Amino acid sequence: MRIFDELKRRNVFRVGIAYVLLGWLVIRVTDTVAPALNLPSWTLAFVTWIGIIGLPFALFFAWAFELTPDGIRRETGGDNSESLTDTTGRKLDLALIGLLIAAIGFMAWGSLFEDSPGDARLADTPAKGGDASTARPATESIAVLPLINMSAVSDNAYFAGGVHEEILTNLSRIEGLRVISRTTALRYINSDLSLHDIGRELGARYIVEGSVRRVDNHVRITVQLIDAIEDAHLWASNYDRELVEVFATQSEVAREITNSLHLEIQPETVGTLDDMPTRSVKAYDLYMKAISINRSEPESESTLRRSRALLDAAVEEDPDFVEAWAYLNEILDFIARTIIQNDWFGDTEAERDASFAEVRKAATRALDKAVALDPDNVMSLLAQASDYVAEQESATYSRERRKFIDRAIELEPDNAVAWFVLAWWYRLDGDIESATAAFNKALELDPLHARIVQGSLQHFRLSGDEEMTRMLADRLIQIAPEMRDDPTLSKIPVFVRLNNLFALFTETADESIIETYAAELANGSDQLGIEVFKTIFDITLLQLRNDLDGLLKLKISDLPTDGNIDEIYALFRINFSVLAAQRILGRTDEAAATARHILEMRKQVGLELGESRFALLDRMTSAAHAALGNEKELRDLRSSVFEDSQESFNIQQIADLISVSHLDADWVVQRLLEEKARHSTWFGTDVVAALHVVCRQIIVHPDMQKFYVDEGKWVDYLAKRVPEYAKYRQ
Repeated sequence: MRIFDELKRRNVFRVGIAYVLLGWLVIRVTDTVAPALNLPSWTLAFVTWIGIIGLPFALFFAWAFELTPDGIRRETGGDNSESLTDTTGRKLDLALIGLLIAAIGFMAWGSLFEDSPGDARLADTPAKGGDASTARPATESIAVLPLINMSAVSDNAYFAGGVHEEILTNLSRIEGLRVISRTTALRYINSDLSLHDIGRELGARYIVEGSVRRVDNHVRITVQLIDAIEDAHLWASNYDRELVEVFATQSEVAREITNSLHLEIQPETVGTLDDMPTRSVKAYDLYMKAISINRSEPESESTLRRSRALLDAAVEEDPDFVEAWAYLNEILDFIARTIIQNDWFGDTEAERDASFAEVRKAATRALDKAVALDPDNVMSLLAQASDYVAEQESATYSRERRKFIDRAIELEPDNAVAWFVLAWWYRLDGDIESATAAFNKALELDPLHARIVQGSLQHFRLSGDEEMTRMLADRLIQIAPEMRDDPTLSKIPVFVRLNNLFALFTETADESIIETYAAELANGSDQLGIEVFKTIFDITLLQLRNDLDGLLKLKISDLPTDGNIDEIYALFRINFSVLAAQRILGRTDEAAATARHILEMRKQVGLELGESRFALLDRMTSAAHAALGNEKELRDLRSSVFEDSQESFNIQQIADLISVSHLDADWVVQRLLEEKARHSTWFGTDVVAALHVVCRQIIVHPDMQKFYVDEGKWVDYLAKRVPEYAKYRQ
């Protein structure tokens, strides 16, 4: 026991206990005052670590030195009668008593003024005439739970902790709002309690929780506000940043989050916020909620309805809010498209038609307001670039919209949505390579934007890019976990593989690809959806094989009672192909019957769905008029078609070119050859050769015969299928 007695004589135990008490007090005081002093998030960890590494040094000096009236002297270990350890021990005892009193006092202060059971009782005490489930604390109070690190990057946890600290600091400055301390909130980081129960334990009316996700150098902070007493979700939003300067990013994001929480909890105490595009804080809050839905949730009927309601309320609150009017137009455009493409916003065709008419009217008003207020605002420009009403009513609008996109990118080169809109412009224009580059740019600028990820995924799936499809599918699931159950999300559709095979054939003219196409079609036909789409791929195979008898056996289809635009267009293509085969084989009477059926279908479509939305079908009716010898109708149709297309006709819409060949084959051939001369890699002439059955007026034209003979690529293929080319067979 000699060593124990010696440790006791030299006051090592007293020093150790005093050191631990003092260290605990320093750590608690640091945790309390650090937010108020706006100290960095690592301050508490630094103080704790210094305290831990200081303990062995304190014990060493207690053993080796002694405090005397003459100062600190080295312990000699001599006769105890010469030692002053007893005197020193009494002094240390007094110091220990003082530290214990200070610790007890600090804990008592915390129980009274922070988050003691007394506060919890405030939440549990029923209001007069109420019960415990609906009672509210006497003062507004909020607890911010630590943000969850959703990324494998360890540094992300430090970033999340820093944002958490900054939010607490900023919230503490809001008058009349009691903020639960960080130390207390940390107790619930892995708690199984519900947010309602956590709020009751803490006496907190509001609970803030969230997560931090990171992709490369891009970080997304997702935050939501819960009314813990009512157990109701009040608000959620996303904040995206590039991690260039970590501390500055933490402060900036925390400030934005705090502003949003302030708006939600105490809107009446908010004056104006920095850089707000509206004079109304409430309108801005509504607008930002709509933006957040678009950034964090995949497109659905529910998200579109919620976004529209928020934006309607925003422009009602501030009728001069340019961005809100422009974004309202965007949402209304999305709704209009989904009515046509997805049969949303109505259980019957009549309901959907009524919805479409109302949405078009509202979209026009919203865009007119935005443009009138500020036509050069970026949101106004993007709204004009994707205006669905103008798109449906003007055949030249596809080219005109580009100037709005270019201007938006000029004003904001790092606007990811502007690049996303440009990407779709390229894709719809047929320039897949440029579209891919623009989609990649949008993803680089904002890799966690739900709409951008979902739209880019669609592009890469349709392009057959398996690697990008898998990567973006995983990212979309990260953003919206509910999409994990979609089995098609990361798979390349059968129709894409078939289209890619067709593209490979037009590139190479290798006839062995035709049989590969046939095998792929046989294996995956059950995955193509409705029967009319299966028939389209069957038709392509019959045309590639020059199986005119097979085309004649196809059923002439009537319009579906409740079909969408894709189904209707597909049916026209089927009937159009059957008519072409009948005319090639000289089946005059059958061709006349098919032509009359096509014209009757076109009449029904025009009456039921509106002429402007299906202008392309007018081109297909030219074949029917040609088969019937309707010269007047052909002249009238030619005037309307070429008046629209002469200057801005999109040459890469091959189907359109093929159909108008019945009106003026000379003009079509001229346009084909001009485009090929400008762009040697352009595939239009290859598609015409591959689909020779429905391109007979083009293929047999003398100028086209000369082109194919000089090029040489398609001569053998055409010589086997088109009598006029038999003489060129190599």
